[in-house]
Amino acid sequence: MHLMAEIAAKCDLREDAERILRESARIHAHSHEAWTSLGMTLHRIACEKDYPDFLPQAIKALDEALRCNPDFEPAQAYKASIFIQTRGLELGYAAFERLLEMRPQGSMHWLNFGYVLKTMGEFGRGVAAYRTATALDPTNGAAWWGLANLKVASLFDHDVEAMETVLDDPDLPDPTRVDISFALAKALDERKQYEAAARRLEQGNRIRAKSPTRHNDVVGSGVEFTRNVFTRRFFEDREGWGDPRPEPIFIVGMPRAGSTLVEQILASHSRIEGTEELFVLHQLETELGTMRPGMPPADLVRGLSEKDCVRLGGRYLDLASRSRHSNRPLFTDKNPANWRYTGLIHCILPNAKIIDVRRNPMDCCFANYRQHFHAGLDFSYDQGELGRHYRDYVGIMRHFDDVLPGRVYRLIHDDLVDDFEGQVRRLLQYVGVEFEESCLRFFETKRAIFTPSAEQVRQPINRSGFGIWRNYEPWLGELKSSLGDLLDDWRA
Repeated sequence: MHLMAEIAAKCDLREDAERILRESARIHAHSHEAWTSLGMTLHRIACEKDYPDFLPQAIKALDEALRCNPDFEPAQAYKASIFIQTRGLELGYAAFERLLEMRPQGSMHWLNFGYVLKTMGEFGRGVAAYRTATALDPTNGAAWWGLANLKVASLFDHDVEAMETVLDDPDLPDPTRVDISFALAKALDERKQYEAAARRLEQGNRIRAKSPTRHNDVVGSGVEFTRNVFTRRFFEDREGWGDPRPEPIFIVGMPRAGSTLVEQILASHSRIEGTEELFVLHQLETELGTMRPGMPPADLVRGLSEKDCVRLGGRYLDLASRSRHSNRPLFTDKNPANWRYTGLIHCILPNAKIIDVRRNPMDCCFANYRQHFHAGLDFSYDQGELGRHYRDYVGIMRHFDDVLPGRVYRLIHDDLVDDFEGQVRRLLQYVGVEFEESCLRFFETKRAIFTPSAEQVRQPINRSGFGIWRNYEPWLGELKSSLGDLLDDWRA
């Protein structure tokens, strides 16, 4: 019956799906396994079909499973994962505490609890949780990487020995090998063993690059596509289109360029809510592809009517509102990859702000190369592709500087660090809000941060990340070659 309900939902027969699910619950009202299955089904439908009201129903079903059997671990684990997915961190925290009472020997449970603690800013307890996970299971690669990725954690000699022992297993699964290779590189870097660290980085990146998760462009991110479609005449013909509301502040650029720092600064202002890396524009791109199946992307974009642009702008604001938790008039969307959608943003949200956070190419690209992103960002695992991606990003931003002068505000990360107050004042002026001292003390702002920069943005601004790549320069020839003239000409 649950399978039937999922099929009905996929066919947009929502009422049938709900009726089937209600009947399944009636038949097995006292079965904790049936209620758990129901909760999982409701969650899958909610995610796949954008039925947000199915999520609370999923939680209720899992609660019913736990009422029938308070010690049923799968129901508690699934419930905890839903809370984390939906950013209900306080509820997720409590759910994981209960889960660890049920099964304190669960290495994966400690791993996930460590992620929750880190996200909430409890770094010391996060270290303890990750260490518990690795002690229970030395092959828990994600826990080793979680520990290494915490800047407050130190990796000791016995950690290095333990990780090397695990890596010696020829049957070790690739995902685990990747996690531990990146973690071991961090430990070797701490010991200034840069050549050995470079070998581990190369190993981890090479294996990870073999299993990409490709993204099919509809709007298009290539430089040539952008130049051919989003011309000056294109925007002149669409002047005044889209939803005029000014609420969104898009923070775009390369990952590891300082976008989380800029978001934290803005989120410290009384009129700006910091959300997170939203994937709403990606969802709109997918919806665009289903509007006129088979139509070439360029024709699809050129064929958008004024009504389409208004609708898409409103759709963006509606979807983004699900990640908002305050009534502040402005909010951030700090998905760095949204630079791909700069033309679309201007068409559907002409009064939204767009901030391009740019960092020195070698600092930025090497920070990506040594960072293990568990999902997406496939370009970061190959030096040549990483450099080409940076070139595409700069090329597209320069195109919009030409056809939409002044539309995108450029903030150079290096300048932000060296002239902090001056740059913050200019940034707030661009956003259209008054200066507030709290923005200079961004590290005191309490909010959940889900990106790898969670620790850095809770510390005063500093230059600690500058020039690290120079320790690895002998092994970065491909990256430097792919960046070419941007090594010296990257600011404008």
